[in-house]
Amino acid sequence: MSRKLFFWLMALAAMLCPVQVAMTADGQLVVSDSDVRVERSGGNFTVDLTLYAPVAPALAWAVLTDFEHMVEFVPNLISSQVTERSDTMLKVSQKGVARYGLFSSNFESIRDIRLTPLREIRAHGVGGNIQRMDSVMQLQAEGAGTRLTYHAEGKPDFWFPPLIGPALVRHETAEQFSAMLHEMIRRQ
Repeated sequence: MSRKLFFWLMALAAMLCPVQVAMTADGQLVVSDSDVRVERSGGNFTVDLTLYAPVAPALAWAVLTDFEHMVEFVPNLISSQVTERSDTMLKVSQKGVARYGLFSSNFESIRDIRLTPLREIRAHGVGGNIQRMDSVMQLQAEGAGTRLTYHAEGKPDFWFPPLIGPALVRHETAEQFSAMLHEMIRRQ
């Protein structure tokens, strides 16, 4: 079977597989793939997500910046470690596997992360197999919880199937944020 035909068949199979969503302990949906907006232009991806976390900003912040323990609650991570630290800057190295249907791809990310406590987490990719990655997470108190607004722009240094690339990014983003929200709720 030719390589091109093989990848087209994998893409078709991935589109036909049902997408699993994360749920809280009481069975409530946390983040669905449709909550994540993904645009692809060539090899570049833009990701946007706004969601409400039913926890105080301090707790949301604690989970979003708990890079040393992220492997314990984010399912696609294999390793996550802080390699440098100062009051407002971190260097974080993470490895994992992105999966969607039958497709999977290993990823490695090394990021400089600038922290504005309880308000903003700004990351800039400086290594790994992601050519370019910049993201910002903003936290804003809203009622008894926290409004989270996430924006990322990136270009992976590995191949994404044309038909499922955006769906894979959407699914992985939803899965990661579902896991982090679930951890926030668990820590309450």
